[in-house]
Amino acid sequence: MCFSAGASFALGGALIAGGAATLRGGLARGPRWLGFAAFPLLFGIQQVSEGVLWLSIREGEASDAAARIFLFFAYLLWPILVPLSSALVEPDRVRRRLFAALAVMGGALGLLLYLPVILTPDTLSVTLAQHSIRYEHLGAMNSEARMVVARMIYAAIICLPLLLSSWREIRIFGALVLASVILGFAVASYAFTSIWCFLAAVLSGWLWYALRSAPSVQLTGRAQG
Repeated sequence: MCFSAGASFALGGALIAGGAATLRGGLARGPRWLGFAAFPLLFGIQQVSEGVLWLSIREGEASDAAARIFLFFAYLLWPILVPLSSALVEPDRVRRRLFAALAVMGGALGLLLYLPVILTPDTLSVTLAQHSIRYEHLGAMNSEARMVVARMIYAAIICLPLLLSSWREIRIFGALVLASVILGFAVASYAFTSIWCFLAAVLSGWLWYALRSAPSVQLTGRAQG
């Protein structure tokens, strides 16, 4: 797979433009859907930041600011926002509590991954690897084995709330995201963070369709499907 500044900017621009429509769709279904409705816009901003990073690397020095913005989304925001958004729209009390707990776990893991990027920026290395951007830092995950374990926990925190949701549309989105995780591990583990975020950004377009048919959330009832 080949990625570039142009691909990041094109995808980011499309998601930012479409994000407004998705937000309107989420708002029409109630404020609890706004977490999911914001995904395309947020993924768009993340992709634009990586586009800037691509350009800076081509010019000879990676932009620290662009790298930190991208990794803020990848390391900290998504493992909190995905389970939290799932909890907000989940009508089943047991699942809602589980998803909320996963959001707390995501926050802890996110801080473990992201704080070294902010506190010890010299440990962060951003390079090109086979037409993709590779992020490496000597933080808490300072060995390959630890990073593999962290990625597995990260994937569980992201995927489980989607796959276990009471809503069929969210379960479909979860299956797509899980497939992107497996694909990222299988073909590009050397640059998993960059490639998985690109694939997940593409898949977030599904939410525009999903929110068109999503009902208002009634936390005292149960979802159908």
